[in-house]
Amino acid sequence: MAALNDNVDVAALAALRPGMPMTKVEAAMGSAWKSPAPHKGGKIDLLENSHGVVAWIDRDGLIGMLNYNHRFLHPVSGIAMEMKIEQVRAAMPSLEIGDDLPMMRGVRIGVRRFPEGYTLRVRLTLETVNEIVFSNPEAEYPEPTEPPYPAAAGITGAPFADANLKLVVLSSLLDAKQIDLGSPEQLATHVLGRAVNLEDEGYEIIPEARDYLERYPLTDERLAAVEEIEFDGGGTVYEYAWYFWDGEDDVFDVKDLSGIELCRNLKSFSAISMIGEVDVRTFLPFPKLESLHLSTGMNHIEALLDLPALKEVRLLNDEIYKEVTTAGTPTRRIFQTLKDRGVRVWVHWVSATEPTPHAFE
Repeated sequence: MAALNDNVDVAALAALRPGMPMTKVEAAMGSAWKSPAPHKGGKIDLLENSHGVVAWIDRDGLIGMLNYNHRFLHPVSGIAMEMKIEQVRAAMPSLEIGDDLPMMRGVRIGVRRFPEGYTLRVRLTLETVNEIVFSNPEAEYPEPTEPPYPAAAGITGAPFADANLKLVVLSSLLDAKQIDLGSPEQLATHVLGRAVNLEDEGYEIIPEARDYLERYPLTDERLAAVEEIEFDGGGTVYEYAWYFWDGEDDVFDVKDLSGIELCRNLKSFSAISMIGEVDVRTFLPFPKLESLHLSTGMNHIEALLDLPALKEVRLLNDEIYKEVTTAGTPTRRIFQTLKDRGVRVWVHWVSATEPTPHAFE
């Protein structure tokens, strides 16, 4: 994904406005550009998770709406993410900032209407900018069609031994916009062959949806596109199988990482939950791995020294914290060697008695 987005023109993205032709979006996106899929209803979200911008194209081929989220770091009309409310007022005095929203304390909306017919809305959470939206209230968008779902095929979980690992990989591909499942409701409608309202039916797992995900066809090209993997109950994929899953049980836990080596271009691995222990030797097939974040049990940490591209290690683990803060231990020597190589190291305890000790870094 990163390679495809190298020539995105961020300044040009920041200059987009409702009423401009779609060609302006195409030019700004560079090689990341793809024509809007019919099932998207005019939505262009390929850069949503990489650059933080989504555009909607109306029936006339003009920009109808633009959404810049917290990932978009370039100023838009002089306003930038993380700006404080005083800075926003100084940058755009004509922006009318309201009081806290009735049902969302700490959230305020700034509004400005432009003579061209579109409106700017700036969202401030705790008086800090985290979203900028331009919209044309008169815009009409194409009616979305059903997404083109590929037929499920093969053995459950393939090419991975653990079907839940496949869900983790699918989540990565969804976030990178490498695959498209439409909305959770669209997928449920597709697999069940009838209209579905997940507000009513999303409180239990949908076996047909889970089966489809576990047998979703993954090509070598798709696996090569996986650059980031994150084990987290808040992953994008889970609402497709169980819309209102709360992440509190082990139904999606991963027991076996076999097959993960097929994601050969992996650059970042993070395990917050959903896996009990990680063998660091698992990462040896990944010559591009730069970042490793683990809040799990782990063994064979000496293998960290054999990861040639490693730039950052962040660990939450009481046992490793105790060892790394004790002079002369093998663990201390491993992490000191990493630091000497320029690797950013952060090791923290999970539980500790008073006085609470500092992280090792």
